[in-house]
Amino acid sequence: MSNTPTIPPGGAPSVPPYWRDEGDWVVLIEFLRTDDAEDRARGIEAIGSMLAYAQITDTRMLALTGDRKADAYELLFSFSSPENKAEFLRLLKSNDATDCEDEEILVPNQAEIEAAQPIARVLPDDVMRQVTAIAMMMFGGQTESIQ
Repeated sequence: MSNTPTIPPGGAPSVPPYWRDEGDWVVLIEFLRTDDAEDRARGIEAIGSMLAYAQITDTRMLALTGDRKADAYELLFSFSSPENKAEFLRLLKSNDATDCEDEEILVPNQAEIEAAQPIARVLPDDVMRQVTAIAMMMFGGQTESIQ
């Protein structure tokens, strides 16, 4: 008998979240309302900006579906250093699309961290395409557009 785990037909291998033991997290809530195109576009722009900031600051970005009825998503960020966290928060506050009050920057509990998934598994496909395009434009031109 082999010690190799078996994968059920059509299933993906079970991978425990390797980020569960990381210690410095914040969570931000973003709404992607399906009944308000303008508000949805603003939310997509904010998430795209956050993804660019995460890339710039070596920050892990994960997500959870928050309240499905409210089209709410929880975006979790884990930092590789206190300096990167400070820079991420500075970038967050430097942009009108992502600026938020300190009370809106929350700390997730352990269950949320363990349940979190890569954003591409959580966000709708159309949103993920737009978020990625925004992040690529910002990250690619970081010396000119992000200060």
